[in-house]
Amino acid sequence: MRNHLIILLLILTSCNSDKIDKAEFNDFSDIEIRYRTGDERIEFYSMEIFKSGEKIKAIKKSPFYYYGSGTDSTWTTEIGKSDLKLITEFINKAKSIKDTCSFNSSSIDYYDIKTNGKEIKIVGNCEWNGIDYDSLESKIFKHKFIELEKKRKIVADSLARSFNGIWDVSGWENGVLKNRNLVLTRTTEKEPKIDGIYRWTFEKEKEVEFKEKLDIDEGSTLIEIGASTYKVLNIENDKIELKYLW
Repeated sequence: MRNHLIILLLILTSCNSDKIDKAEFNDFSDIEIRYRTGDERIEFYSMEIFKSGEKIKAIKKSPFYYYGSGTDSTWTTEIGKSDLKLITEFINKAKSIKDTCSFNSSSIDYYDIKTNGKEIKIVGNCEWNGIDYDSLESKIFKHKFIELEKKRKIVADSLARSFNGIWDVSGWENGVLKNRNLVLTRTTEKEPKIDGIYRWTFEKEKEVEFKEKLDIDEGSTLIEIGASTYKVLNIENDKIELKYLW
C-alpha cells in the first residue's frame, strides 16, 4: 500500500512539474507563426499559440500530415511549462537574429511572426542554434507525431497484406505499356491465360522490402514496382487498380 502511494505521488509530482504557473500564464501573449521554405518546391507551415480559458494551447494549421489518403488536418494540443520555455526562447531568438541572416543557399527561409501587437519578419538562412520552427513543432506536437507514425504503420501493414499473392497484370504486354491504368487480378493459375501479359508476385516474406517502396506521406499512396512508380487507385480482395506515373 505504501509503495502504491509513493508511485501515485511521483506521478502527480511529474504532472505538476510541467504545469504553467499563474505568472507565466499572465505574461503570455498570443503568437501566430507562419513559415515557408524551399526553392523549386515551397513548403508552407503555420501554427498559433493562444490562451484558451485558463490554459495555453497550440494549433498546427499547416501542412497536413498524411497517412495514405487520410489526414487529421489540424492538430491541437495543450502547452506545458517546458513547451512554453522553448516558445519563449524561439521568440527571443527571432528578435535577435532578424537582421543577421545570410543568403547562402537556393532554399531560403521566410518567417512571419506576430505577437504582443508586433510583427517579426525574417528572410534568409539564419543560425537558430536548434530552436527553429522544425524544433518547435517537433517538441510541441511530439505525441501527435508519434500517433502519426503509428497510423502510417497501420496503412503500410494493410497495403502489404492486400498485395500478398500472385497477380496477372492487365496493362503491360510483352514489355510495352498498353494502358496507364493497370488492373491486377489475383490468380492461382500456373501461367497467365494471355500470352505476353505480366505476372507479379508479392511474397509475405518480403513485406519489409515492400513497405520500404511505399510512399504514403503526400496525400495518396504510391508504390515502386520494378523500375516504375504507380499510384494505388483502388484495392479489393482479388483486384487492385493502379495508375502508371513514371
